[in-house]
Amino acid sequence: MLDAEIRGRALYVARELSALTMDDLITENRHDIYKKLTPLFVPEDEAHTGSDLLYIMIYRHDGTLIIGSSATAAFFDSDSYFYTLPTGNKMMIDDVALSPDMRNATAPVFLFKRAGVYDLTVPVMAGQDRAGFVRVGVSSQRYAEKFTGLAKKAFVALIGILLVGMVFSQIITIGITKPIRRLSDAADMLSQQNWETPFPVKGKDEISKLGQAFNQMALTLKQREASLSSWNRDLFILHTAGLDLMESLDLDTLVAKIAARAADLVRADTTAVSGLNNKRFTLQYLGVQGSKKQQLMEQELPLEAGGIYNWLACYGTPLLIPDAQSDFRLDGERMKALGVKTLMMVPLWSANTLTGLLTVVNKKGGASFDKHDLRLFTVFGNLAGSALQNASLYTDLKEKMLELKSAQQQLVHSSKMAAIGELAANVAHEINNPLTSVLGYTTYLLKTVDLAEPPRRMLGMMEQETLRVRKIIRNLLDFSRQKPSRMQPADLLMPIKETIALVQGMAASSSVRVVEEYPATPVTVNMDHDELKQVFINIAYNALQAMPSGGEFRVRLSMVQDRQVVVEFGDTGVGIAPENLNKIFEPFYSTKESGDGTGLGLSISYRIVQNHGGTIEAASEVGQGTFFRVTLPLYQKTPLMNQLDSRREETTA
Repeated sequence: MLDAEIRGRALYVARELSALTMDDLITENRHDIYKKLTPLFVPEDEAHTGSDLLYIMIYRHDGTLIIGSSATAAFFDSDSYFYTLPTGNKMMIDDVALSPDMRNATAPVFLFKRAGVYDLTVPVMAGQDRAGFVRVGVSSQRYAEKFTGLAKKAFVALIGILLVGMVFSQIITIGITKPIRRLSDAADMLSQQNWETPFPVKGKDEISKLGQAFNQMALTLKQREASLSSWNRDLFILHTAGLDLMESLDLDTLVAKIAARAADLVRADTTAVSGLNNKRFTLQYLGVQGSKKQQLMEQELPLEAGGIYNWLACYGTPLLIPDAQSDFRLDGERMKALGVKTLMMVPLWSANTLTGLLTVVNKKGGASFDKHDLRLFTVFGNLAGSALQNASLYTDLKEKMLELKSAQQQLVHSSKMAAIGELAANVAHEINNPLTSVLGYTTYLLKTVDLAEPPRRMLGMMEQETLRVRKIIRNLLDFSRQKPSRMQPADLLMPIKETIALVQGMAASSSVRVVEEYPATPVTVNMDHDELKQVFINIAYNALQAMPSGGEFRVRLSMVQDRQVVVEFGDTGVGIAPENLNKIFEPFYSTKESGDGTGLGLSISYRIVQNHGGTIEAASEVGQGTFFRVTLPLYQKTPLMNQLDSRREETTA
């Protein structure tokens, strides 16, 4: 029994000292450690001349000594030191350094040494790591003296208690008040939200049952606290996500935000926003974020009869699929190839129409999505659907505004052209009659009158200038008349090739190389052959005149989406300044030198292309060249015309 008491005494001191010096041990604060060691060697009462503690040593985690002390050798840090036994003899410790077994031990190590000394080494743990060691030596002789004295006192006290008859009542009092005090302390800790200190339950009495109920209440409160913390986090993310999404009206930016927020909310590995492509009857990914971004962006899902899209369109509810590779609504082989294990889908609605899906794929950590994730994801999907609808409406509004602006510009241009045309017709009519007389008399004088060389040269110049004025007037009349076009289906390559044939000579004389790119098959448009040829000639002549020192003139014909054909003209000439580029289609505006142009060619070309249901655009950079693009609608036969063609082929056969 004495041996157990001594061991308990040593273990108690070591553990108290471990807790007392842990922070100083980690920081190796020797001064504070020493201050905390010294009081331990003071005798507990005056009846004994010395403490039962012989020595205390503090070690680092690798077993090297930091500091040590005893009642007789107050401070040491050498490899060996001495302490004094109760008999007065001095003993040397020759094993100050810890043995490998002591350094690797995870539990206290007891050794009984000579002269009745109990040696105890206790590892000091900081979490999962060993911070160091505390080693104490306890004298069995001194402790036996103390134990004997205590036993005598206890015996006397027991006799006294028996004599006064209070032993039984004292035991009952302690047995009742101590558990209640512990229960009160546990309640205080619980009120401070400390869930890790349950009430110790021993026995089956009423106090123990109350303790069990208390522990169950503490566990329930802990679980609810964790649940509330989780819901608060989710609500905060939903709140901030809603504010963030409603601030974005750009579709690309919004899709990226939706993907990022969904990944934070349900810890998804990959988030995707897909939309319905009505022309191709497929689901197309608009935006993807996560590890499978590259794989999913390359996918295009057909709208199969039993597919996931139609399932969501029919039921209209969010979908949780724990095992995507075995679900009947998905292609298992494709899911396996993509590495999709679990997923959730929320339908995105616009005006009661399913327009797309919000999907999360594979939860981080390898777990599957659960019903809690689905509830959060459903709420978030509603926020995302509203934000996407707002962005779509905003995009439509911008497109309508651009169309309105374009229509206004065309209306202004058409009004300006009409006003200038009417003015040009009146001016041309008034000038044409006197100009004809001047030209006739000048030509008559040159043919009939024998004049000296200077007057004849002057009359020749008058004739040339009069002819130039008449050409300008004819252009004005052509501009003002706006005669109806003779539209008929024809191959657009014909006026293009005729134009190139006309300018080949001029191009060769100016060292300009002509490059042509045409499709192998005819390109049929509904057109007026002569008018489109006039457009192409105007563009070609302007290009050649912009390359007086040679260069390259490129002509390209191609078909694009939405049943349109594009004719592109590019040169490597002097280019057009940015401030002049928006004026080139206005009547009487020319970038050529004075007298070299009327400024009507591109205005007439603009009107002709517009009458053909197309557009003409220009881009240029000074010193790099100019680029013109003419876009025209392809000719489309009506069902009635297809029937007439079929009958004509049958008649011919």
